[in-house]
Amino acid sequence: MKKATPHFCEITNDKLFLIRSRKRISLKEIVMLRGEINYTSIHLLSGKVLIVPRTIKIFENLLSSYAFIRTHRAYLVNEYHLQEFDLHKNCVKLTNNMTALISRRRKEAFEHFLD
Repeated sequence: MKKATPHFCEITNDKLFLIRSRKRISLKEIVMLRGEINYTSIHLLSGKVLIVPRTIKIFENLLSSYAFIRTHRAYLVNEYHLQEFDLHKNCVKLTNNMTALISRRRKEAFEHFLD
């Protein structure tokens, strides 16, 4: 069963194309996504942050087959930017000294993802 592509973006050639803003972002450039109610902040390798008026759940469905994993209700991280996993603080350190929390409920799935 093929996933329906949201009308606000599409993925082609490993690039996320935001239709309304006409921006193409390489998936490798995305460090993490952070959900904030009905908005998602896309944090890029360059340090730039794009804010998109969509929930993180939509991006989770769209990016789950592209090495992105949901670590917390507010975070979706790119596997290629993982640097360190702190078991005691329940967080991961990412490129550019960014950190993302890991919830108790998603911790086991995250550990399986790393294996």
